[in-house]
Amino acid sequence: MTTRANPPQPVPFANLQISGELGTRLQKNFDRLEEEKYQPDHVFLTLQQSNNWPGDTEGRTVLGLTLDAQATGREPKYLDEILKRFPAHMNERGYFGNIEPAGNVDEQQLSSQGWVLRGLCEHYLWKHDERDLAMINRIIDNLVLPTKGLHRQYPIDPTQRDHGGHASGEKAKKIGAWTLSTDIGCDFIFMDGVIQAYQVTHREEIKPIIEEMIDRFLQIDLVAIKAQTHASLTAMRGLLRFFETSHDPKLLNAVIERFETYQQHGMTENYENYNWFDRPEWTEPCAVVDSYMVAVGLWRWTGDAKYLELAEHIYYNALALEQRANGGFGTDYCSGAHGNDVAVHLQEAHWCCTMRGGEGLSRVAQSMFFTDDTGVYITHFNDAEVTLNFGRRGTMRLREDTGYPFKDGVTFTVLESTLNAPIELRLFMPSWLDDPEITIENPRPSTGRQNKGFLIYGQIWKAGDVVVYKFRQKSGSLAAECGASAPGLRKIFYGPLLLATKMGQDLDLPRDTHITPTADGRYNVDGTEITLGTVYHLLDPSVRENPRYGVRMLFPAHH
Repeated sequence: MTTRANPPQPVPFANLQISGELGTRLQKNFDRLEEEKYQPDHVFLTLQQSNNWPGDTEGRTVLGLTLDAQATGREPKYLDEILKRFPAHMNERGYFGNIEPAGNVDEQQLSSQGWVLRGLCEHYLWKHDERDLAMINRIIDNLVLPTKGLHRQYPIDPTQRDHGGHASGEKAKKIGAWTLSTDIGCDFIFMDGVIQAYQVTHREEIKPIIEEMIDRFLQIDLVAIKAQTHASLTAMRGLLRFFETSHDPKLLNAVIERFETYQQHGMTENYENYNWFDRPEWTEPCAVVDSYMVAVGLWRWTGDAKYLELAEHIYYNALALEQRANGGFGTDYCSGAHGNDVAVHLQEAHWCCTMRGGEGLSRVAQSMFFTDDTGVYITHFNDAEVTLNFGRRGTMRLREDTGYPFKDGVTFTVLESTLNAPIELRLFMPSWLDDPEITIENPRPSTGRQNKGFLIYGQIWKAGDVVVYKFRQKSGSLAAECGASAPGLRKIFYGPLLLATKMGQDLDLPRDTHITPTADGRYNVDGTEITLGTVYHLLDPSVRENPRYGVRMLFPAHH
């Protein structure tokens, strides 16, 4: 796999204004994270209330609010007060939960502090508040450094691990120094937080501990041990994060290999996840967020557009499905493994997924535009305005207007420009687009070249220039692809969208299925009177009104 020496950089949040359907989702999630449950008087939990995940809710809440605030440009009402109260709810050594005897570690406590570190690091990177840095350093001194040598002892023998657990995870047995969790592998959620703390503090004494955790993670047979997919994907994100610092190719290769394993043994037919590898019991938006971020990260480092296509599928058919009308995120039954439907398992995982949904939506927003010295990659289409900085070549402010993927085409308008040299617009061209072309108005010639999943056109852009990206979206069917799915099933698609009908409704669809969108937002099966909806929904209130909400998305294949 070719690695980019200088990968494109995501545009800073401060340069983005997101509207459209993604903007609606972000605002609604932000609303949810400012409701009573997440306010300073209620967000801090006892060990019993947290089911022995000390600091987990608190850390994820800070993370979600910090990123939602940046992605929306909206000032959070309670975030500062929550952070002010952190020290009062920490133990005398400056972290959440009990102080374990020397040489002993509680996996769930470490995992939870991973989210505390992530929240504090993201807030520090945003606000540069020295109080954040002080808390990060206390956690490093009193919790991270004392675990040196213990991570190589983390139990990875599949025969020793328990395969129980509920949606929130719970303490399992003790093996050696380790009090373990049914969320197998959640020590490596801690690893991701430690890696970001290393990048923020540059404390070299952390590096051997990071390398120890990475070595242990790479020794695990994720499928055999039935590791939690969320923990495993978080670890992959951590490896990508550390790769950005170390440039060790083995880390990137390991993420590529393990992400492929996840797709084969941990992903549902609509791109959600099995909570554990080869244990398709329910899905978890936390893992779906992680999978999206890993996919985009792999595209960024490899340039392989298949990862962007997967990210689009994850966003429209998994993350969008899991966000509920109140802005929170809930779990579903695993499509394919649990029959031909995808249906609600739990209305809201308010203790974890609602907050991580904030990170997920914010990263989708930040993944719309990536720049390098000579151009911008536009990788996800949604209404937005963005300021693009190309150093000595100047800056450009761009507005994007689109109805994609429900309508064809995207329009870009240059609002302001100080450019003094040509800049390339690189427009994502996934495999489900037909006849893509760029039309430059004012008038300008219409041309462009194709390269690695993008249609590219460059010039010195001036204020008032209008770029129309024209295309038609393909439709058809795909064979069911997950190992737990029954043979002989297929999925119907239009662009990146998976199509569906009422839960439990069997349809006799033609072998060569082609789709035409209707004026009322449904999809007609050509040559029939059948119309389909989508797995996707935008905060549909019927999901919360009907506790057994679901749709049928797998259909018999005709031979």
